[in-house]
Amino acid sequence: MAQIANALTPAATAAMQPDRELLRLHRRACTDFAARMRLPAWEHMGMGLAPPLGDYTVADLLERAVNGNLAAAAEMGGQPAPPPVRIPTPAAGIGLGFGTGAQDRPDPTQPVVESVRTVLSMAAGLDAGAGFSPRLRDLLWTRVTELTVLGYDLQQAISAGAGLDELLVDRILAAAPAVTVWPGLEVLPVDLSTPPLQRLLAMAGRPVGRWVDSSDPNCSTGQC
Repeated sequence: MAQIANALTPAATAAMQPDRELLRLHRRACTDFAARMRLPAWEHMGMGLAPPLGDYTVADLLERAVNGNLAAAAEMGGQPAPPPVRIPTPAAGIGLGFGTGAQDRPDPTQPVVESVRTVLSMAAGLDAGAGFSPRLRDLLWTRVTELTVLGYDLQQAISAGAGLDELLVDRILAAAPAVTVWPGLEVLPVDLSTPPLQRLLAMAGRPVGRWVDSSDPNCSTGQC
């Protein structure tokens, strides 16, 4: 019996333990997004997102990630969602007591990292062995999909960062969860020949933008 278990592929194991696999994907999506917080800075907060998201800023994107994480954590714990978190921008910071020096500015990425820690702490207490409710599965798939797509939106806006996690892209496409990613956009047409990443973005209404070359050292400065 042990030999049979050892011979199972990761895909077969995921099929036998879908809720445990979903928890792993959720953790992976959260940690991937948190890793991107090394890139955005105070100066990026007021920047507009790439089309067709030009009505929104980087601060709006990070607020969505924070509030989505905190609302998910509250729902996992049976609590009401907390008040929305606001991330200040350079323009909004004028006259609010922020100094001109870097040391006087709030760290815009700290709320994101704290929200990731909070939702992962709540998710760690879930009993995947007992089986999740359809509502909880939808909640987890929403966070996995949204954080993955928002990671793409962030790198397109600030012209920095690596590509998306291929495993997350593949798992999302395989599950095809019926979730809405912020902001809700019309699904774009695709066919079976469309590459996986492009299909995922099309599901969320995003056309493929300019890819950031993570091997280019200038990409970390936004100049690639």
